[in-house]
Amino acid sequence: MPADHVLLVRAGQAAGRAHQQAAAEHGLTSTAMGVLDELSRGNGGTSHRELAARLGITPATLTPVVDALAGSGDLTRERDPSDRRVVRLSITARGRERIAVAAEAVELAVRARTPLMPPMVREYLLAVLEEG
Repeated sequence: MPADHVLLVRAGQAAGRAHQQAAAEHGLTSTAMGVLDELSRGNGGTSHRELAARLGITPATLTPVVDALAGSGDLTRERDPSDRRVVRLSITARGRERIAVAAEAVELAVRARTPLMPPMVREYLLAVLEEG
């Protein structure tokens, strides 16, 4: 039987694959879903750099994702009037609708492939994530 840490990694990979497949069915990557989700939680006007930091990726990695989402009308970019070097990102109504539909589909897909998690397991996983 594989060691606990191997099982944990494999479970994460399986859930990640389910997430990616369901997101792809809505024309989104996991990163694009993260962008739309983060922007939907804020008051708007998040800087490119702040968003990259929240997602744990570099601004350069974020740029093509933002380009695609702006091109499809899911978010807007605006220069900060007080500092023209800063680009502010805001989710559009279309982006809010898209993330709501895609997030529900992802949730259903992951739940369909994973058993209901007992509270003790949830607490364990949260503790592992907090230590990381």
